[in-house]
Amino acid sequence: MDFVFVSMPYARFDSKWFANVPNINLGMLNGLLPHQGRSVKSFHFHMEYMSHVKQFGADIERKFINLSHKFGVEYLSLDYVFASLLYPDSYLRSRHRLAERLGPIGLTLNDFEVFREVATSFITTAFFRLEPYLKQTRLVGFSCSHYQLGGSLLMSSKIKQAVPQLPIVVGGKDVAGPFSRQLKGSVEHIDFVALGECEVTVPTLLDYIEGKERHPSNVIYKDEAGRIREPRIEENASLEAFPFPEYDYEALPLPLNEIILPLELGRGCPWGKCTFCPDQAYNIRCQSKTAERVAAELDHYREISPDLRNFFILDSDALKQPDTIVELSKHLEGKGCRFHFAEFRAERMNRKVVKALLDFGEWITPFQVGIETFSDHVLQVMKKGVHALKNVEVLKLVAEMGIPLQFNLFTCYPDMTTEDMNESLRIMDSIIHILVCENIQFFPGEFYLPADCPIFTEIDHYKVQKSSHSLFADMFEGFPMPGFSNYPYAYAFDNHEEQFRMAGAIRKQAERIHKKTKRENFMYYKEEADTLRIQICRDGQKRDYTLQGMEKEIYLCAIEHIRQVKDLPEELGLSPDTVHTILDDFQDKGLILYASDKKTFLSLAMYDDKR
Repeated sequence: MDFVFVSMPYARFDSKWFANVPNINLGMLNGLLPHQGRSVKSFHFHMEYMSHVKQFGADIERKFINLSHKFGVEYLSLDYVFASLLYPDSYLRSRHRLAERLGPIGLTLNDFEVFREVATSFITTAFFRLEPYLKQTRLVGFSCSHYQLGGSLLMSSKIKQAVPQLPIVVGGKDVAGPFSRQLKGSVEHIDFVALGECEVTVPTLLDYIEGKERHPSNVIYKDEAGRIREPRIEENASLEAFPFPEYDYEALPLPLNEIILPLELGRGCPWGKCTFCPDQAYNIRCQSKTAERVAAELDHYREISPDLRNFFILDSDALKQPDTIVELSKHLEGKGCRFHFAEFRAERMNRKVVKALLDFGEWITPFQVGIETFSDHVLQVMKKGVHALKNVEVLKLVAEMGIPLQFNLFTCYPDMTTEDMNESLRIMDSIIHILVCENIQFFPGEFYLPADCPIFTEIDHYKVQKSSHSLFADMFEGFPMPGFSNYPYAYAFDNHEEQFRMAGAIRKQAERIHKKTKRENFMYYKEEADTLRIQICRDGQKRDYTLQGMEKEIYLCAIEHIRQVKDLPEELGLSPDTVHTILDDFQDKGLILYASDKKTFLSLAMYDDKR
């Protein structure tokens, strides 16, 4: 055996988004290495943890899930349980800290001890299945993302104890960026920390282990003198050059109709500038597949079994090439595919693309759009490459078309001001009739500081002070590393009191909107001959407007997408003053939304063919 590849349980082990989805990195190497004349065995242990927990009874299952759901995976979750087993002395010194975290969710240290027993049992069972392959393999690898590092380090320590000479590599988002050097310098039983994509990294690492290469690519390691060596970076080849991912379906613990296959339309972020996002540190080549290639992959799965029709789109932005979405929809229409997730950047969305997404098949869960805020200034600080009016255009579009969408709303951010808060509150108030639609979900939350995001790596440029330890490392007394995985760091703003007040105001606005109903909050338009009728209802109070002539033309020109104000005078044969007067009146009545610079606008009334 050349390579054994392992995926340990994710923090959210109970979520179908994780527990039902095979690890695509394991699938990629299962498909690739045999084509290169190498053997590989993969273990998707993350798909098995939930059933293992259930063996311990309903009360343990409920409490274990409660731990993850109510307190959040970033603060206390399965990764903490595995780490407490890996560093038992540190755990014993830190039990009082754990008790303080457990109390608010109704759990005790005794509960945590039971969780440790469950995790120990799982590790023992999983290692028993791994052990027969260890003495015959050249390399063991762990794919680590979404808080898998604790379990991976624990299992790798058992492997090293059993077969000390067997090299071990860990890779993925959990070990990317500056933390990779911390990990290699602090955990002796890990031989290599991989920074690149597995399709290049693992084959070249195998060549290095066999003496065919003087230096490995895309990995951090220690040389014979014990010095940490910087990696030689080798870029990944085209995704279209690789075989399709392959999975041992008989070894997976689910029937085929419950497996959710991971699907890449491409890889990497085409923007790569957002200041809150650590993707820049992951050393991933940004590329897209053609529609023909994706269609062929989907056909490949259907040839294996028609029951393989559930898919999870992995891309950080599935709209790298919007035309690919349109072309792919023609292939998927009527195929009965079911999609459980997709993530899109707002500036690439339009009516044509959204219609194509509907033709993909059934959307089981909402797809995610990076809205983040309704303040143009904060969007600029974020380097989102989009403005607030475009965010509103996308929300209005999906609200009209009934597509399930969810987005996060940051309630605070470095350099955010009271003026930014007021702008967000004003826009949220203007689009209540959109935000109350049943197919739109939004979740207000605080900005957090991932270890590898630009705000962390360029902290002097932002009005933030960060802790010297991540929230994870700070939990364990005497922990060997200041960071751990992609856990956030505690932080404080320079204007902390103002940020706290602004966050509270935005949360209260969100809570108020969540309590409102579509029946009492709407804005519809209806075109009748030469007349445009608009009916607005706010908290049950109705108003009606009738637009004719140029007013009607101006309103309808921005009913589906944003328009430039400067284009309208020549287009409609009006003076600039007349256009601005009409638009200002529309704004005063709440019928349109201006951009912050008043150079563009969007008409807010929605079309409803049922009315």
